[in-house]
Amino acid sequence: MLTLNTKQDYLNYLTIQPEETKKALQLLLNTRFIWQTTAILAADETGLTDDTHRVIGEEPERMQQELVEDANAKIFRIDFTVAEVKEILENA
Repeated sequence: MLTLNTKQDYLNYLTIQPEETKKALQLLLNTRFIWQTTAILAADETGLTDDTHRVIGEEPERMQQELVEDANAKIFRIDFTVAEVKEILENA
Protein backbone atom coordinates (compact mmCIF):
# COMPACT_ATOMS: atom_id res chain seq x y z
CA MET A 1 0.00 0.00 0.00
CA LEU A 2 1.39 3.35 -1.04
CA THR A 3 1.37 6.28 1.32
CA LEU A 4 1.14 9.36 -0.84
CA ASN A 5 0.72 12.67 0.96
CA THR A 6 1.89 15.30 -1.51
CA LYS A 7 1.65 16.00 -5.20
CA GLN A 8 5.36 15.31 -5.49
CA ASP A 9 4.88 11.89 -3.83
CA TYR A 10 2.48 10.94 -6.63
CA LEU A 11 4.82 12.21 -9.31
CA ASN A 12 7.82 10.42 -7.78
CA TYR A 13 6.05 7.09 -7.32
CA LEU A 14 4.66 7.25 -10.84
CA THR A 15 8.16 6.36 -12.09
CA ILE A 16 8.70 3.65 -9.45
CA GLN A 17 5.28 1.99 -9.17
CA PRO A 18 3.22 3.27 -12.10
CA GLU A 19 0.25 0.90 -11.83
CA GLU A 20 -0.25 1.44 -8.10
CA THR A 21 0.19 5.19 -8.52
CA LYS A 22 -2.38 5.28 -11.33
CA LYS A 23 -4.86 3.49 -9.04
CA ALA A 24 -4.17 6.07 -6.34
CA LEU A 25 -4.63 8.92 -8.82
CA GLN A 26 -7.92 7.43 -10.00
CA LEU A 27 -9.00 7.26 -6.36
CA LEU A 28 -8.27 10.99 -6.03
CA LEU A 29 -10.61 11.64 -8.95
CA ASN A 30 -13.32 9.33 -7.64
CA THR A 31 -13.34 10.69 -4.09
CA ARG A 32 -13.53 14.38 -4.93
CA PHE A 33 -17.33 14.43 -4.65
CA ILE A 34 -19.54 14.68 -1.56
CA TRP A 35 -23.26 14.66 -0.91
CA GLN A 36 -24.35 18.17 0.11
CA THR A 37 -27.74 18.89 1.63
CA THR A 38 -29.58 21.44 -0.47
CA ALA A 39 -33.04 21.42 1.14
CA ILE A 40 -35.16 20.08 3.95
CA LEU A 41 -38.21 18.52 2.35
CA ALA A 42 -41.73 19.17 3.51
CA ALA A 43 -44.04 16.19 4.04
CA ASP A 44 -45.72 16.73 0.64
CA GLU A 45 -42.44 17.06 -1.31
CA THR A 46 -40.95 14.03 -3.05
CA GLY A 47 -37.61 15.53 -3.99
CA LEU A 48 -35.41 14.66 -6.93
CA THR A 49 -33.59 11.35 -7.33
CA ASP A 50 -31.08 10.73 -10.14
CA ASP A 51 -27.33 10.16 -10.55
CA THR A 52 -26.47 13.42 -8.80
CA HIS A 53 -29.45 13.89 -6.48
CA ARG A 54 -30.89 11.83 -3.65
CA VAL A 55 -33.37 12.05 -0.81
CA ILE A 56 -32.29 10.76 2.59
CA GLY A 57 -33.86 10.47 6.00
CA GLU A 58 -37.29 9.64 7.30
CA GLU A 59 -40.26 11.86 8.10
CA PRO A 60 -40.05 14.54 9.39
CA GLU A 61 -36.36 14.97 8.59
CA ARG A 62 -36.09 14.18 4.90
CA MET A 63 -33.38 16.05 3.03
CA GLN A 64 -32.60 16.66 -0.61
CA GLN A 65 -28.91 16.19 -1.40
CA GLU A 66 -26.80 16.89 -4.45
CA LEU A 67 -23.50 15.28 -5.41
CA VAL A 68 -20.99 18.13 -5.71
CA GLU A 69 -17.26 18.53 -6.06
CA ASP A 70 -15.70 19.08 -2.64
CA ALA A 71 -13.27 22.02 -2.63
CA ASN A 72 -11.55 20.36 0.36
CA ALA A 73 -11.03 16.98 -1.30
CA LYS A 74 -7.52 15.56 -1.11
CA ILE A 75 -6.95 16.08 -4.84
CA PHE A 76 -7.24 19.85 -4.31
CA ARG A 77 -5.52 19.98 -0.92
CA ILE A 78 -2.34 18.56 -2.45
CA ASP A 79 -2.59 21.02 -5.35
CA PHE A 80 -3.61 18.79 -8.24
CA THR A 81 -6.25 19.85 -10.72
CA VAL A 82 -8.69 17.39 -12.24
CA ALA A 83 -7.19 18.10 -15.67
CA GLU A 84 -3.66 17.34 -14.42
CA VAL A 85 -4.67 14.00 -12.96
CA LYS A 86 -6.63 13.02 -16.07
CA GLU A 87 -3.66 13.95 -18.26
CA ILE A 88 -1.28 11.87 -16.14
CA LEU A 89 -3.65 8.89 -16.30
CA GLU A 90 -3.99 9.17 -20.07
CA ASN A 91 -0.27 9.56 -20.74
CA ALA A 92 1.40 7.45 -18.06
